[in-house]
Amino acid sequence: MSTIKSFPNGKFQVRVTNKLLDKPFYATFDARDQALAYGAHLEGLLAQGIVPNFLLDRRHGLETWTISRCMNEYLRDNSVPVSDAKLLHTIRPSLLTCTTGFLNYDWAEGWIREMKRVQNLSPSTIRHRHGALARCFDWMIRKHPEIMAQNPLRLLKRGFASYTEEDSQLLIALGKKPKFDVERDRRLDTDEEKRIHKILAGMPDEKAIFCLALETAMRMRECYTLNVEQVSLKKKTIHLERSKNGDNRQVPLSSTAISLLDDYLMSHAKDIKGREGRLFPFWNGSRNEYELDIATSDLSRTFRGVFIDAEVVDLHFHDLRHEATCRLYEKTKLSDVLISKITGHRDVGMLQRYASLRGSDLAIHLW
Repeated sequence: MSTIKSFPNGKFQVRVTNKLLDKPFYATFDARDQALAYGAHLEGLLAQGIVPNFLLDRRHGLETWTISRCMNEYLRDNSVPVSDAKLLHTIRPSLLTCTTGFLNYDWAEGWIREMKRVQNLSPSTIRHRHGALARCFDWMIRKHPEIMAQNPLRLLKRGFASYTEEDSQLLIALGKKPKFDVERDRRLDTDEEKRIHKILAGMPDEKAIFCLALETAMRMRECYTLNVEQVSLKKKTIHLERSKNGDNRQVPLSSTAISLLDDYLMSHAKDIKGREGRLFPFWNGSRNEYELDIATSDLSRTFRGVFIDAEVVDLHFHDLRHEATCRLYEKTKLSDVLISKITGHRDVGMLQRYASLRGSDLAIHLW
């Protein structure tokens, strides 16, 4: 049977006793319903004569934590990138009854298998979710080795997120389609860029962000949340704090970008002052994730309309980051490492996908 005990700190402890257990089992949860659900889950297994592996070997007698509690402490005690925080909040509901006692290689394989066969997620989405949770577990091992001794997510083989033949057959039988990685390599040609500039002629704010993205490889949110204090025309840099991957970085400005920002700052000085230093009017200054998401959605919708009016097919604003990075390869002799410092890619290997240079540009170097 299981019983629930509440503590002054707001935690709830479930106590499970059963003739199959050599001693009572305890686990602590953040909410009563989580404790009740876990107690019922464990009791169900024991009623079938199933004793989880972690209960068969309790030589250290440690208390088990829920994955949700691990996430809470990780987010509370660390400066976690916004992208990772969002991913953890997304996967949390599916792991509410899971505890550290269940974590092993079989669990890791099962979790990945569920994301493919049940949720039918793309390999890139699976990798992102895996990475966020794996980083949480890495911290747990360092901070609480008495709770978690190994990270089973780090034991998975390379290519774990790709759909196997068995995965594909099962999904097809269920009327679903297996997902595959599709790397976007959309480039912007000269005629398309001219048509977009023609549409943006009467939209100075949108034009400035469009040009800035092409010159710097900055992400949309990094562009529209800029404050005048982040821009230094004298030093020819833009200082970004807490970018998508959580790092600060200095973005060097080309002569074109400097001219663009100089003109924009001068012509919109009054407006910028009225916005308390915010360069662009697409954001109200709030750091609330919900409001930032709304601003991103609204601006994305605006640019979709611009691209449609310019008769530019299948172009997303984020493709400008790809285009800008390709131009860094084409127009400079900078190394991968230096380009990664500009673009903010933490993994230089990942940056290689942006180096898809046009065949015509390579051909001039051949005999």
